[in-house]
Amino acid sequence: MGDREQAHTHLAKRLRLVPHYGRNLDALADCLGEIGEPTTILVRNADQIARRLGAYGERLLTVLHDAAQKNGNIDLVIPKDVRNKR
Repeated sequence: MGDREQAHTHLAKRLRLVPHYGRNLDALADCLGEIGEPTTILVRNADQIARRLGAYGERLLTVLHDAAQKNGNIDLVIPKDVRNKR
């Protein structure tokens, strides 16, 4: 997810979002709110997403977090970066 376009392409594919997905954070929040079956979202390298996408990456991660808080069908998993543990 090196830029916004890649991020939304990846999310649309991996989360099997509707074809008319608007490819922005509001549309992502709407789609996540409509998930009606148990779904685990695993976010690898969250630190790199935030670094590459800057404030947009931080907002994207917030959208995912907020959706998991609001929709009981979503289990958000963001592992700690083991490279930084010593």
